[in-house]
Amino acid sequence: MNFSDKLKKCRNQKGITQEELADYLHVSRKTVSGWETGRSYPDVNIIINISDFFDVSFENLIRDDQVLSYYADQDKQLVKNKRLQKVLYVLNIILLFCDYLHMFYIK
Repeated sequence: MNFSDKLKKCRNQKGITQEELADYLHVSRKTVSGWETGRSYPDVNIIINISDFFDVSFENLIRDDQVLSYYADQDKQLVKNKRLQKVLYVLNIILLFCDYLHMFYIK
């Protein structure tokens, strides 16, 4: 069973609407709907809140290949972004240094 089915099942067992769950998690109803249809996934902090709200273990909620691969992809993207940020930082320092040298260039 995937995350979206587990979330919908927990919500129906507790007898609450998407709106009520969204209010508890401080998100929109449309966001909860997206989670239940599998269009998107909540971040880890929200999954912890969901597991507390439904009294279900965190591992049972996320033990799904799609969710785990989604977060693995997010981690890879974060590493790429940090690497790019470092490269751009060094490039910015080099350009500032070149600009500083150019300022004292005598023709």
